[in-house]
Amino acid sequence: MTTTHSDPEVVQARPDARPGVVTRVTQILDVFFMGPERMLLNDVAKATGLPRSTASRILGQLVDRQWLEHDAHGYRLAPRVRGVASPGGDHGDLRRAAATALNDLHLATGAVAHLSVLEGMRVHYLDKIGGAAAASVPSGVGTRVLADLTVSGRTLLACLAPEYVDRLMAFAAGPQHGGGRDLARLHGHLNWIRRRRGLAFVDAARCPLGIGAVAAPIIGPDGAVAAISVAGPELRPESAAPVLASAAHRTARLLFPRWPGAGRWPAASRPTRAGGEWPAPLPRAR
Repeated sequence: MTTTHSDPEVVQARPDARPGVVTRVTQILDVFFMGPERMLLNDVAKATGLPRSTASRILGQLVDRQWLEHDAHGYRLAPRVRGVASPGGDHGDLRRAAATALNDLHLATGAVAHLSVLEGMRVHYLDKIGGAAAASVPSGVGTRVLADLTVSGRTLLACLAPEYVDRLMAFAAGPQHGGGRDLARLHGHLNWIRRRRGLAFVDAARCPLGIGAVAAPIIGPDGAVAAISVAGPELRPESAAPVLASAAHRTARLLFPRWPGAGRWPAASRPTRAGGEWPAPLPRAR
């Protein structure tokens, strides 16, 4: 059969065909799901590769339909979309499974215990247990922080393939955080975490806020589903690591009682480069 370029299927398959409306809208929403919380028009256009005029038009339509919000600081996801960005909803099963472990961690260490999940390139804090010590750590339930700035985020990033981390970091290069992150340095830190079977540390002396912290992943059949961490000005991360790892393991077994590998660090998760005993400190962590 002879075809011409007017045939719909041929036109659709052409590699130089312009992306459709759905593709362009998806590209823009992906930037907000995986990147900074707020972005300016120029940043959205750069991240998506769309012409500035096209990005501006679609952003305006998304604001009109309450998918995005816009103010003097830029664009961000509107409240109606945040539930879509977090498919687990309130993560009820996860929070119930971790509740006892979080309280036990706080009692055992005197530090502030956190439960968090990775959403794109941001860590979403689901729970915080700290009693009187809670005010010593500037985190909050429901807040979202760029993953590479927290021990919880780093332990979860260490559970991902390096190529996927690169993709997330590309989305995260926004005006508030800059595009100058040292990827080699981050990967070196993540490799160090992998050698510690997913445990991520920051010593109080190396943290600008003077807070020590340690985090561990909760491992399920499909990889890390969340992270548990403890943080505090008086915390000694190395000393708290064993009880934290045990808490993460217990939580995984409660979540996945029929999976024999619950909580175990995957054998395939290996570092790709060598590193020192303590990696060079990254920016603030909690």
